[in-house]
Amino acid sequence: MAIHHPASADKPYLRDFFLEQRKSLCEEIERKNAMDLEIQTRLLITPEYRSADTVLLYMARPIEIATSLILHAAFANHKQVALPVCMEQGRMIFRRIDSLRDVAPGRFGILEPGAECDTVTPDAHTLCVCPALSCDMRGYRLGFGGGYYDRYLMDFPGVKAALCYADSMIPKIREDAFDIKMDVILTDSFTRYMK
Repeated sequence: MAIHHPASADKPYLRDFFLEQRKSLCEEIERKNAMDLEIQTRLLITPEYRSADTVLLYMARPIEIATSLILHAAFANHKQVALPVCMEQGRMIFRRIDSLRDVAPGRFGILEPGAECDTVTPDAHTLCVCPALSCDMRGYRLGFGGGYYDRYLMDFPGVKAALCYADSMIPKIREDAFDIKMDVILTDSFTRYMK
């Protein structure tokens, strides 16, 4: 499959470009599953994952990179697992789950923990796994446009990791003042650490 590069660095253009790329990948389900598996496996062998006490994960929609392997590994490794809940004014919190019985469809139809689940306060031993449509080589990510992760990560004390397909990596995304740089990016063909 030929890789087409975006013609502009404009964020709305990039978001449309990579959404289209992602939609066409979703039609190649076996290829997508194999790439998702490789990305998750790369995360699980990092020292950042191994040393984390708490893992903040997202429940992947079909268009996103899967996280189910990481989720089950984190449970098996006796780590605290938390999932996001989208609140008012574009805010997001993470609530702890002990099993998938603790989740139900939330505001956007995405599985999220119920109100009975405890809110997690992140510390230096917390790993936040972020979804991305694209990332640049400097560590900036292009999300789905809600800004939830950038707001949440403003004062985040732990490790910020983005999951991204290698062919969605570009040299530079024009960052805004509120964009948060990742510490590590996991792709299907390489792991990139930021300085």
